[in-house]
Amino acid sequence: MPIHYKIDKAKRLVVAEGVGTIGPTDIIEHLRMLANDPDYESPMRKLVDYRNIDAIQISAADALGVAAVKKELQKVFIAEKCAFISPGDLTFGTTRVHQSLLESSDIDNEVFRNEEDAMEWLDKAQQIQY
Repeated sequence: MPIHYKIDKAKRLVVAEGVGTIGPTDIIEHLRMLANDPDYESPMRKLVDYRNIDAIQISAADALGVAAVKKELQKVFIAEKCAFISPGDLTFGTTRVHQSLLESSDIDNEVFRNEEDAMEWLDKAQQIQY
């Protein structure tokens, strides 16, 4: 699977890393796997690292489908704060589209070019939330 993740329960942090080429099925499988993981306890912060992916192959219709699944699972991902690291222009733009499709949900997504800014945002979210 091109998206792997680890949960640090003590830090209430999920770190997911994408590798290779990612498609909509990969993202949906990742979301469903995480939603069913007994170690995932809302609210959590999530860092999605796209620095090692070659491409995101997703159409506009696929992007809507992924957003619909994430909205469907928002009852599990209650008050999730999700920071994406997307340094490349193409992945950054694709991830921003994902962010805009989820604006009406309870899931707060932000896209960053580097890990430092992403973690700073997540740390601020943790201070406010807990």
